[in-house]
Amino acid sequence: MSGATHSKDKQPIAIKIIALLSIVRWYNILLTVFAEYLSAYVLMRADSNTFSLLLGDWKLHAIVVSSIFSIAGGFIINNFYDYEKDLINRPDSTLFNKSISKKTTLNFYIAFNVIAVLIACLASLKIGLFFIGFISALWVYSHKLQRLSFIKELAASALSITCFFAVLLHYSKFYPYIFIYGAFYISLVYGRELVKQFINFTGDKVLNIQSLPVSLGVDKAKSFLNFVIVLSVAGGLGILLHDGLMLRNYFILFTLFCLVSVLTLTKYNKYKSANAVYKVLLVAGIVNFLWM
Repeated sequence: MSGATHSKDKQPIAIKIIALLSIVRWYNILLTVFAEYLSAYVLMRADSNTFSLLLGDWKLHAIVVSSIFSIAGGFIINNFYDYEKDLINRPDSTLFNKSISKKTTLNFYIAFNVIAVLIACLASLKIGLFFIGFISALWVYSHKLQRLSFIKELAASALSITCFFAVLLHYSKFYPYIFIYGAFYISLVYGRELVKQFINFTGDKVLNIQSLPVSLGVDKAKSFLNFVIVLSVAGGLGILLHDGLMLRNYFILFTLFCLVSVLTLTKYNKYKSANAVYKVLLVAGIVNFLWM
């Protein structure tokens, strides 16, 4: 054991930094930062000097920084509990992440969360309480919900957009369409979470993790996935019929066509391709904030 620890200690600092960035999924964090600033711009663009207001809004920057550290902490604790499963499903990246010891990653987890809460409290007490709740929810998800089918996917979907509500809370601006659009967006996140379970089926089955394909069987789980996709389509059609083909709804129209392709891909067990389609939709959905 001491030899393994010594081997980790001898890893170059650059390798450890890259490994840490891999664990916290820096690209997801970067996307969240982009989404938060974009949503803040949309909420404040009615003012003539929007950019000046946003640049000078230190509380908004505090929220974004708190989001960075809390999400990074969430990925660290999730990686800690998912280690055995990832070793089977993604052996190359998991072995690479072993260059950082579990003790070190847990120290980072504690430090990141403390920093997130302290910075959030500087913004305001309500923002600080919001992030305490968010960090607690991330821990509950990783520690308690990861092995519960149905619930964990819903929890992951909801948590993926929770940080945006900190921006809404800061500006105290809540529009009905944002929540309707958010529900539609969550349905896409939920669909992707289900697709990922089919990709991770081997590791879940070996470790007896009760994902939907393991607990229900592949065929029944696929039927449920198709049902969720159809619900997303129905929700999107409902928005289009209610609002008409407004500029902000062109994304929804595009999504409906893409979901038809996802149904075809899952029919032929092309889950990685279906996951790629969902990734494109989720990024496009964030960019679509500009037209709200």
